[in-house]
Amino acid sequence: MSLLEVEGTVAAYGSIRATHGVSFSVEENEIIALVGSNGAGKSSTLKAIMGLVRLAEGSIRIDGDSVSGERPYRVVRRGVAFSPEGRRVFAATSVLENLMAGAHILPRGRAHERLDQIFSYFPRLRERSHQLAGNLSGGEQQMLAIGRALMSRPRLLLLDEPSLGLAPVIVQRIGELICEIQASENLAVVLAEQNSNWALRLATRGLVLEVGRIRMQDSAGELLRSDYVRRAYLGM
Repeated sequence: MSLLEVEGTVAAYGSIRATHGVSFSVEENEIIALVGSNGAGKSSTLKAIMGLVRLAEGSIRIDGDSVSGERPYRVVRRGVAFSPEGRRVFAATSVLENLMAGAHILPRGRAHERLDQIFSYFPRLRERSHQLAGNLSGGEQQMLAIGRALMSRPRLLLLDEPSLGLAPVIVQRIGELICEIQASENLAVVLAEQNSNWALRLATRGLVLEVGRIRMQDSAGELLRSDYVRRAYLGM
């Protein structure tokens, strides 16, 4: 039984269908890259898992139990966390307050223990803990968004476009942190990214989405070697 099973899902915004029969599974302790161009359905797939958009068709299961159409807080309680595109930090509150907002399902004592662990991954956030989140750099805000998601001690972390708008050197560091944290916590990670080369080099497996459908799925190494992927997404 897989940690996450997504079967035949159609994510919809009103009458508009953003995805069409998306199916894949996620095992424990692996990184999956969900790659494709803007509008391919990557973000909608993650939002459907989290219960943030309507699931018009299909099913989503965690540990074999359906979470199809569940409210986001129930999905979080099943061990799933989401770091959204654009960071979406609470700009007018402190770094510390942002992080503690991600720990709402933990007892207070455990939340403070978890905070120390997050600061060990992101020492810069400890240094900035009393600053307003809106005053952080783009890279620091991305670290904060990931740290906030990790505060709930998830088993599955969904990351939506974590490289977006960041300088290459910061993107490289974010990638290193994702791998470090994934290995340390035995996390499963689903990474939705337009930066296909970067995402596939972090991942064990990959899926290529086009106009809401899965065009290809294979090991990350095979996708990086695919002539189609190299032409369409890697500029080779």
